[in-house]
Amino acid sequence: MKLHHTTIEKLIKLVEINSGWQEQWKLKKALSELDLSVYKQQSGQEVIVTTEDLQRESRESQTKAG
Repeated sequence: MKLHHTTIEKLIKLVEINSGWQEQWKLKKALSELDLSVYKQQSGQEVIVTTEDLQRESRESQTKAG
């Protein structure tokens, strides 16, 4: 299973913003609060995405369909 490109970008941003503190406590806290989910793409491949992105995409697709 792979990370979705948007998840990679979010992880990079988390590291950039939260690193540099003694013992990396701020980064550890930010990573522990990150909620991830598995998403099955139309191709059938499963990727890891943030739950926030998955829920937003789900709401947007329901709005378009409705």
